Amino acid sequence: MFGPQKVDPPDRERQMFMARPGQPLPWEPDHDLAGWRIDRDQAWRHTVYLGIYRRADVFDVLSQVFEPDQDSYDERPGGDSAIAAFLVGEDGRALLNSEVLSSCAWATGEVHRSQGCGPDWLALLQDAELDFSAEWRDFVTDEVFPGDEDTPPQYVPRVLDFADLMRCLEIAVGAAGTSAALSVTDIRIQSQIVARRNADSPGGHDFLNSFIMSDLALVAEQTAKDDIGAALRDYLRPATEIPTGRRVDVRDRLDHVLAGTAPRAVPSGRWPSNPAHALALNQQLAVITASGLLDTTGLIGVNGPPGTGKTTMLRDLIADLVVTRAQRLAALPEPSGAFTGQRLSWRTGERKRVIHPWNPNLTGFEIVLASTNNGAVQNVTDEIPAADAIDESWQEHAAEVDYFTDIATALLAPGPKAEPGKTPAAEDPHGWALVAARLGNKANRSRFVDNFWYHKPIDPAADDAWHGMWSVLKTYEQTPPDSTWAAATEEFRTAEARVEEVRAERAAVYQSLDHRSGLVAGVAGQRQAVAEAGQRADAARARREDAVDAERVHKAEADRIALARQAETEQAARDRLAVAEDVIRERTALIERLSTGRRATAERKVQSYEREAADRWTAHEAHQDDPPGWGEIVRTLGGAKRKWSRKDKWLAKQVAAAKQELTEAHQELGAVQTEIDAAQRDVDAAAYEVESVQRMLTAGIPVPDVYHEPLVTARRAVAVADEELTSTVHAHADATSKLQALEEELAVLDGRLADAAAALGRHYPDTAWWQDRERRELAALWTDAEWNTARSALFLAALALHKAFLRHLPTEMRQNLQAAMDVVNGEAPRDADDEAVLAAWQSLFFVVPVVSTTFASYARLFGHLGREALGWLLIDEAGQATPQNAAGALWRTRRAVVVGDPLQLEPITVLPFRAEQAIRREFDVDEQWLTSHTSVQRLADRLTSLGTWLPGDDAPTWVGIPLTVHRRCDQPMFGIVNAVAYDGLMIDGTAPAAGERFAATYPTLPVSKWIDVPGNAAQGHWIPGEGVQLDRILRTLATLDFDMSDVMVIGPFRDIARQVQTRSRRYRGLVAGTVHTAQGKQADIVVLVLGSAPDRPGARRWAASKPNLLNVAVSRAKHRLYVIGDHQAWSPLPYFKVLATKVPRTDPI
Repeated sequence: MFGPQKVDPPDRERQMFMARPGQPLPWEPDHDLAGWRIDRDQAWRHTVYLGIYRRADVFDVLSQVFEPDQDSYDERPGGDSAIAAFLVGEDGRALLNSEVLSSCAWATGEVHRSQGCGPDWLALLQDAELDFSAEWRDFVTDEVFPGDEDTPPQYVPRVLDFADLMRCLEIAVGAAGTSAALSVTDIRIQSQIVARRNADSPGGHDFLNSFIMSDLALVAEQTAKDDIGAALRDYLRPATEIPTGRRVDVRDRLDHVLAGTAPRAVPSGRWPSNPAHALALNQQLAVITASGLLDTTGLIGVNGPPGTGKTTMLRDLIADLVVTRAQRLAALPEPSGAFTGQRLSWRTGERKRVIHPWNPNLTGFEIVLASTNNGAVQNVTDEIPAADAIDESWQEHAAEVDYFTDIATALLAPGPKAEPGKTPAAEDPHGWALVAARLGNKANRSRFVDNFWYHKPIDPAADDAWHGMWSVLKTYEQTPPDSTWAAATEEFRTAEARVEEVRAERAAVYQSLDHRSGLVAGVAGQRQAVAEAGQRADAARARREDAVDAERVHKAEADRIALARQAETEQAARDRLAVAEDVIRERTALIERLSTGRRATAERKVQSYEREAADRWTAHEAHQDDPPGWGEIVRTLGGAKRKWSRKDKWLAKQVAAAKQELTEAHQELGAVQTEIDAAQRDVDAAAYEVESVQRMLTAGIPVPDVYHEPLVTARRAVAVADEELTSTVHAHADATSKLQALEEELAVLDGRLADAAAALGRHYPDTAWWQDRERRELAALWTDAEWNTARSALFLAALALHKAFLRHLPTEMRQNLQAAMDVVNGEAPRDADDEAVLAAWQSLFFVVPVVSTTFASYARLFGHLGREALGWLLIDEAGQATPQNAAGALWRTRRAVVVGDPLQLEPITVLPFRAEQAIRREFDVDEQWLTSHTSVQRLADRLTSLGTWLPGDDAPTWVGIPLTVHRRCDQPMFGIVNAVAYDGLMIDGTAPAAGERFAATYPTLPVSKWIDVPGNAAQGHWIPGEGVQLDRILRTLATLDFDMSDVMVIGPFRDIARQVQTRSRRYRGLVAGTVHTAQGKQADIVVLVLGSAPDRPGARRWAASKPNLLNVAVSRAKHRLYVIGDHQAWSPLPYFKVLATKVPRTDPI
């Protein structure tokens, strides 16, 4: 809201006129413009700016309401703006719906009135805009038909004169409410030549307000509906939700860098630069990381310090994207497969446009290069298609492809507008291929359409005649293709096969390196294993020796015990022998006694009792044999029987008693014999014992086996130690064998890798690559001249295939591109089908891979497109862009590569810091979105996992993938910026040859120095004494016939810029202005005029508060830096003290 567009000062040469009473207006017949001759298809259109005011006045009003920080220095914005504007046709009538009320002027009036800001501002602003439009429309029109119930009234604009313009000014002042806040009286009119067909169209112009305000409103509305893509969603992510733990510092984690730049990841396409000049390592890492987004969505940040090859990096990314689309194109059996077969259309007046939607597989490659800085995008899109953007070695090949070289050359011509039929002048830059184009503002778009599409030569037969794309495609329609689609795709595949063949070779080396890493680790591990196995074997051997020693000790103990027991056994044997001999003697004597004594007696008893028993038995038998007869028994009446029976019983008793006595005698004899037998047995046993003992003693008592527990334990320990020793010895042998095998394998592999290292040279990650940062980062890995040649050839083959596609489907492409021209020129109907508009854009991007625009023009250029409609957004100089600038572009994009440097110039803000803080608090906006504190680059960097840390204001700052090889500045400039801003991050890759040639060409030029001019007298921040020294320098250069376009004179303050810009009128080509004007530029010589009022130290503190300003100023200088300023006042300040130590001080000349 507080970022109004500038209104240029009056300048008749640029058709900017001041409206004055009594003087003709530009549409009136007495004005000078009436005499201008323009083509019949052209017309004048005029922009009327009502109420010119100084933009600094807005700053002053805000500073009065929001008390400024006394310790800070906020420089006032320069230039003028207006409180309202509208368009007037060549007939002097206002173009209805072209009126614009300045939101900045209205808000300034509102702040002044309410002494603050409020949440209902947007609604109040809309009311004011509606009031202004209604009152202005009523005034500038006449009612020609009053209307009725069925028909609204019709109003026709009337011709306006000076008095009418003054009344319009009054209406604007009333609607804006600025009468008390801003002093406005003047009216300016900008006159422009436009195509007659567009002359009466208001075209949706907003001449005054922030270019992005309406787009921000759209994005906010869609975001509230969650209609938001990954790129913008990531961009808006709160700091607390960013996974900072995943960050990888590429200066420390070389393993990640090596893996991230492996051959498999190297893009197939490459820009046609010198094959021997590979990208720097981090340039390659950035390209690979960006290319990796193709299969996904999101954004990455690339930190590009000055002179580190941001454009070079982007060119390789562009080349790879073109190749990837060509790979998908080559996969089509027929070119018609590129379209879905559907037909869309719209009407523009009487013209019907037919659009063929694309196969989704061929979309997503649209590349938009955007920046806040028009010069930045112009530089890149002019550089990419220029003939000197490719190496001489590729010129012939590129000429053979001839990717619409004439059109590319025409688009590079410096003219402000297209000149139909004109052939580019010989001194104009020449193109090599139609790979990029400037769009953006209306003038650029019209110029592009005229040259790219409609151009026809005045003399078609002329050698240098060339045709626009419409004529080219018409010719293609009338002429069959030179070759079949199959042949065209085969040529591409042949080039692709060569790239993949070399990739496979490099991949094999990489895999061998990867294998070697494992192998080296394996050898180291195996050596450790061998050492450990040896240690274990030695330990086992020592333990065995200890066990054997212990066994020996315990064996001796056991032997002593055994000998003692042997002696005990021998003594026991002798004791047994003595006992046995005693037994023999005792028992033999007993036997003798028993045999001669009791046994003899018992034997005699037995003999006696046997005779007695026999006699008694015989008597009994005889009695038995002589019983009484029957007669005697009868005669005696049985008495004889009874007598015989009594005697028989008595005799039987006598026999029994005799037997009893005999038995007892026998028993007595047996008992004695038993004693004798027992004694004899004892004698026999004792005799046996004596014999055994005597044999034992004769033979000798053996040493007994003794069970000695310590010995048993010791012997078990020895057995265990033996087993362990055997095992460890075998293990050591096995480990040694494996080590030998690994070392032999490593030796063979090292031999192969040595050959690869010799072939690849600095593109091979040898030991020095890991140890020497400069060696490592100067050149990307694997991309030697052989592979670079194949990859660049593939890019040219991809362009050839794209061109062949146009040859095969010229009608479809002509129809689609015609629709695209409507869109680019703003002639497509507002209600055109979104899908049709997108297909038209996709067709243009198919032919022209890259288009550029500023963020200011982005919404008007791509207003028809919705969320994630386009494939790629490349943001250049993103450190200068406020966070809000990129929101609309990111919303419409799937992938974004954000390139810039937060340590160069920061976003320019027109609000005092205190005012910005007050507005932020009122609308509850997080401080991270303050335009004065952050940038698109910083927001992207925080989301990028690959990066590094750089010094920050209060703490180190994380930046995305850092480009580190600087190839612009000689010393001392390189050393200054590297120390001031980058903590030694950058590596000096500047070839000395250019500096040596410069010194040889201008031997009298002094070396870089600081001319000390005390700031005694001042005009604002301009020190006249410094101007004297500047003039002497410029005169000296002029006498040397130095090309002044290679000289830059800059200063930190606008007072200085105004003074030095007057010198640019005297010295043609001299670049002069504030340091901000130098961003993105370079010169052989830079003169830094420091200025600053002696009594305003806050201004100097502001200039030295951050490294950014000094970094930009110094890094513009390639060969010489001359500083003019008060050495005593500036040299103690932060960053400038580094400048003072590296640039010698001299007195004024």
